[in-house]
Amino acid sequence: MTWSNLEYIADKLSSKLKEKVDEYLILVDESKKRMLKLANGEASVTQSWDNIEIGLYIARGNGKMLSIGLSTTSPEKAVGNIISLLDSMEPSPMYAPLPEASGEDYSLTDQAIIQYLEGTRELDLAGDLALSEIGNSAGMAEIRYSKIMLANSMGGFLRGEKTKFTGYIRVFKGDRSGQWSWTSPRYDGGKQAKLSIEKARDLAEECSRLPMGKIEPGEYRVLLSPMIAGNLVGELVRAANAGRIVYGMSFINPGMIGEKLFSSMLTIRDEPRNPELPGYTSFDDEGVSTKDKSVVEKGVLRTILHNSKTAKLMKTRTTGNAGIIMPRSFNLNVSPGDSPLSELLETLGNGLYLTNNWYTRYQNYSEGIFSTVSRDSVFLVKNGEFKACLNRVRVADKMINLFSNIEALGREVWPLEWWEIKPSAFIPHILVGKTGVSLPEI
Repeated sequence: MTWSNLEYIADKLSSKLKEKVDEYLILVDESKKRMLKLANGEASVTQSWDNIEIGLYIARGNGKMLSIGLSTTSPEKAVGNIISLLDSMEPSPMYAPLPEASGEDYSLTDQAIIQYLEGTRELDLAGDLALSEIGNSAGMAEIRYSKIMLANSMGGFLRGEKTKFTGYIRVFKGDRSGQWSWTSPRYDGGKQAKLSIEKARDLAEECSRLPMGKIEPGEYRVLLSPMIAGNLVGELVRAANAGRIVYGMSFINPGMIGEKLFSSMLTIRDEPRNPELPGYTSFDDEGVSTKDKSVVEKGVLRTILHNSKTAKLMKTRTTGNAGIIMPRSFNLNVSPGDSPLSELLETLGNGLYLTNNWYTRYQNYSEGIFSTVSRDSVFLVKNGEFKACLNRVRVADKMINLFSNIEALGREVWPLEWWEIKPSAFIPHILVGKTGVSLPEI
């Protein structure tokens, strides 16, 4: 991939827009990726994609504004229709002038990934991951190289490029299963991926050796694996997104900044400048320079994530977290504790060890009342030891309650990303002293 294609698109759109609107911002993301799909313990198919995604923001000084994604086939032809759509809109109370592009160019790439995608180097993904040794399994491994270009109506022009190796594996032992994921900005010969594969296999094997158990609905002590903790931490950080607050989809409000809402053991940082996670970027989608920051520090809410629009509305400053439409986080990092898994289970005593989840849904956004359903192995723990494996359970609670009842965190952090964990994150085990558990109907 060369920069000329992105420059061509940006130039074409700029020439169409500069006489028609007062402000514009163009974000072009070109990527090459290759995905290895796994089924029945084998590499079933390899697929490759070359994608271009275009984000466009346009505005007039009267407060009319519009953000939209464009087709890459003929984006300049769509500009006329988009401007007509802008003309038909009412001025937005969210309008704020575009900030200057204060970020800088960046490159966080792994040459092994680039050369593999460009066909100048061979990588044996199936061999490196030792797929033949896993047994019955399913999942995927993906390698990606992205180039991002930002141009705006004030002459701002920024470039960034990065690579990523990510995936997940689900291992089956009879009717029991275990799942784990991994993510990295570089290809390390599959070392981190193999650790995740071994973790998934160990969970499935352990569950298969145990009898099936049953529990009654009620309140339980629960140990959350990094896979489920990563999903719920992501939900907490999304609640600290100013866009969600504006639209009434959050249990957090600006008046809570500085309040101790959660356990003093909990610290969560948004780290766009962390070079060990693939969400790295030195500029957000408005071109503003990014910075690492605490969202929660020792249980205290420290930051609400803003773009320039939400910042103006709430009379504060952007935090450099703009997405093309709403604010967003880039990389999350949960500060670990000092307990190995064996000690966490001992501290848990009697309770449940949940290893994975999906279907996290809210019954009430403003109160943070949610539920989520377990997926794969669920262990019944008695006196710190696995005694039985359970079918699916449902965790239901308030987010603030859940994260207020933390009793311990694991010392080992895992770099994770998959369907239910966005963005990429470093996550430890989290021990919760009390939460509601019921039996789902699905």
